[in-house]
Amino acid sequence: MAFNPVRPFWPYLKPYKKHVFVGLLLLLGAQAVTAAIPMLLKWAIDTAKIGLEKGDRFNGITDTLTGTLSGDLAFYGSVMAGLAVIQWVMSFGMRWYIVAMSRLVERDIRTLYVRHLVRLPMAFFQGQRVGDLMARALNDVEAIQRFLYHAFRMVMQASITFILSLVLMCMIDWELAIYSLAPMPVMVLAARWVGRKMRQGYRRVQEQFAVMTSKIQENLSGIRVVKAYARGEREMGEFSDMNDEYVLRNRHLVNIRSLFYPFTFLLNGVSMLVILWLGGLRVIDGALTLGAFVAFNTYLIRLSRPMMMLGRIVDEQQRAEASMARIQAVLNYEPQNYGQYDPAADGVNGEIEFRDVSFTYDAEPVLKHINLKIPAGSKVAFVGRVGAGKSTLARLIPRLMDVTEGDILIDGESIREMPLAKIRSAIGYVPQETFLFSDTIRENVAVGTFDIEDGAVEEATEVSQLAPDLDVLPRRLETIVGERGVTLSGGQKQRTAIARAVIREPKILILDDALSSVDTNTEEEILRRLKGVMASRTTLVIAHRVSSVKDADHIVVMDEGEIVEQGSHDELVELGGIYADMYQRQHLAEELDEM
Repeated sequence: MAFNPVRPFWPYLKPYKKHVFVGLLLLLGAQAVTAAIPMLLKWAIDTAKIGLEKGDRFNGITDTLTGTLSGDLAFYGSVMAGLAVIQWVMSFGMRWYIVAMSRLVERDIRTLYVRHLVRLPMAFFQGQRVGDLMARALNDVEAIQRFLYHAFRMVMQASITFILSLVLMCMIDWELAIYSLAPMPVMVLAARWVGRKMRQGYRRVQEQFAVMTSKIQENLSGIRVVKAYARGEREMGEFSDMNDEYVLRNRHLVNIRSLFYPFTFLLNGVSMLVILWLGGLRVIDGALTLGAFVAFNTYLIRLSRPMMMLGRIVDEQQRAEASMARIQAVLNYEPQNYGQYDPAADGVNGEIEFRDVSFTYDAEPVLKHINLKIPAGSKVAFVGRVGAGKSTLARLIPRLMDVTEGDILIDGESIREMPLAKIRSAIGYVPQETFLFSDTIRENVAVGTFDIEDGAVEEATEVSQLAPDLDVLPRRLETIVGERGVTLSGGQKQRTAIARAVIREPKILILDDALSSVDTNTEEEILRRLKGVMASRTTLVIAHRVSSVKDADHIVVMDEGEIVEQGSHDELVELGGIYADMYQRQHLAEELDEM
C-alpha cells in the first residue's frame, strides 16, 4: 500500500479542500520558480564561459564583447532577482493557507472530541482519568495541528522538490541522475523501520504525559487534603517518579532520532561525493559543461533535502498518528442519543416503576431484582446502610447509568425508549457530591435553565435556605464561588444544588442525601419549604437521617441491593426491623445531644 501520511486525517481535511488546493498550488508555483533558478545559473555560467573563450581567441576581450557579456549577465541576474520575489510571495501565500487549514482542523477535532465527551454515558467516565482525557484534548490535538502545518507542508514540498529536481537533473545528465538515486532504497527501508518504532514510542510518551496530567489535576483538586495530611513530600515523590519515566520514554525516542538523522546526512554526503567525482570527470572530458555541472549539483542539493527532511517528516507524522489513534479511541465509544423533545407537546406526569431491576458493576451485584411502583406526585424515601444501593437506584432513573437487567418505566414507557432530553428535562437531581462551576451563585443556580422569570433564582434560594447566607457573601448572588465552589461551605454548596434543582420546576425531584451537610434545624426548614414544591411532584428522598424521611408517603428500606422493608414511618417502627433500629439509635443520639 502506498505511503499516504494524511490518510488518517483526511475526513477532517475534506471541509477545507479549497485551502489545501490553493496552498498546494502556491507551493507548486514557488517550487517551480525555485527550480528555474539553477537552470538560469547554468545559462549564465555557460554564457560567461563562452564570452571568456571568445576573448581569449582574440587575445583579449574587446569592448563589444565586454558590453555584451555584462548585459547578458545583468539580464540573468535581474530575472533571478525577479523570480526570488515571486517565490517569496508564493511561499507567503502557501504558508497562510496551510496554517489556516491546520488551525481550522485543530478547532474541528477538538470541538468534535469535547462534544462527544459530553454525550458519553457515565459508565465511560468511571474507567477514565480526567488528566488523560484533558491530555487528548490539548496535547494530542496540538500534535495533529503541528503535523498538518509543518510536516504536511514538508511532505508536499519534499515531493514536489524531489520530482522537479530529478526531472531537470535527467535533462542535464540522466546517468548522473540515476547514480544520485542510489541511497533511496536504503532511506525508504530505514524510514519504515524508524516510523514503526517512533509510533510505538510516541504512544507510550503520550500515555505517560496523561498519567502526569492526571496526577497534577488530582493534587490540585485535593490540595486541602494534601496539605491537611502533610502528603506534600509523598505526592511530590510520586510525581517525580512519573516525570522521570516521562523523560526516559522521551530519551528512547531521542536515541532513535539520533541514529536516523545523522544516517540520512551520511548517505547524502556519500552520494554527493560520488557525484562530484563522476561529474568532475565528465566536465574534464567535455561531456558536461561547467554551467551544467554547477546546475546539476544545485539540483542534487535540492534533491538531498527531501531525503534529509524524511527524518522530521516521519517524526511528526508518527507523533500525529499516535495522537489521532488516542482521540479516535474515544470517538469510537458509542454516545448516548439525546433525541428531540418538545415539553409543550409531550409532558411527563411522574409515575415511576421498577420492574425486576438489577445492576452489576465490575461483576459485583449492586441491585438485585428491585420491584417498586411510585405513583405520580408521591413522596418516597429510601433509607439503609452505606452501600445498600440507594444512590445507584437514583442514578438509574435519569439514565446516568443503565440497568443490567429489568426495566424502569416513567408513565408506563420504558426509559430506554424515551429520548434522554425528555427524561432529564423532567428530573431535578441533587447528587451526594455537589459540583459547582467557577462562576457566580446566580449562574450556578440557573445552570441548564432558559427564559427563567425575574425573581426565580431568589425564590429558589429561599426554598433551599441559601438566602440567609447571601448576606455574609461579598456580592450576594453575584459572588464568584471559585473552582468547584471552593469558597462555600459544604452546606452552602448543597443548598445551592437544591436551589438549582428547584428552579427547573421538575416533575420528578431526586434528593440523594442532599441534606447531609446541613444541621438539623436547617434541614427541617428546608423540608418545610420544599413541601410546597414537592406537593405536585414525584419526589425521591435518599437519606441517612430518619428525620428527613419520616413524613414521606412511603419509605423503602434497602440492604445489600435489595428491598427488605417498606411502608409508612409508623408501620416500619412497629415492624421492629432495620428501620426501627435506625430510628431508635438516632432518636437516642438526639436525646443525648439535648442533655
